[in-house]
Amino acid sequence: MDLLNLLRAGWQRLLPSPCLWCSLPVIHHHFMLCQACRSALPQFPYQLCHFNLLFLPAVQQGLPQCQFDRLLSLGWYQQPYQHWISRWKYQQDPYAGALLQQEFCALLQRYQQSQPLPQALVYVPMAPARERQRGFNQARVLAESAAKSLGIPLLHCLQRCRTTAPQQGLNRQQRLANLRQAFRLIDTQLPPKLALIDDVVTTGSTANQLAQLLRAAGVTELSLWTLAVTPASAHSSA
Repeated sequence: MDLLNLLRAGWQRLLPSPCLWCSLPVIHHHFMLCQACRSALPQFPYQLCHFNLLFLPAVQQGLPQCQFDRLLSLGWYQQPYQHWISRWKYQQDPYAGALLQQEFCALLQRYQQSQPLPQALVYVPMAPARERQRGFNQARVLAESAAKSLGIPLLHCLQRCRTTAPQQGLNRQQRLANLRQAFRLIDTQLPPKLALIDDVVTTGSTANQLAQLLRAAGVTELSLWTLAVTPASAHSSA
């Protein structure tokens, strides 16, 4: 352990940070949740689906026409993930964002131990005006963290070519209409195996639109990596 980590560990023991879920002290300076909350985090049964949520009937029900080959996510778009995602996206809470990135990269490290990695990562682009208003694109931030954690390239090849209405609250048909001709590919020299990163997948409309562009450019194996999956029963309000 280097000097900086020793100082951080000592400071954490003297003045421990509060857990971002239960507010009890966090002893280990590397984590933002206490051990009890980390152990209690809801998780998908990856040992049963070989790190592909599309094999789970409850997930398939909400994504009946997906055009990607594999889905990886932290959990359902329910508490506590829903709370942290909302805090990060709409209130620019840096601690919620840091926690989600930490848990996301931890999942990817587990994935890497038993599954082959894609050759590169891409992310869902945001309209420039909306990105300026929010101050960041959460999908890009996640992708940057994942690329650094896994040591694979991040490609900036997708662009949103028109501003669309927020997808939240729209049903499947409305989402499809809202996203029609909303994206374009600005680099067609792509490796055949990619992972697309977004914060939440609901009906899969956004991912499917981008999958069509990527497959037209020669991508043959496409994974979708997200923070959360919206249950099918909540699609009309997600």
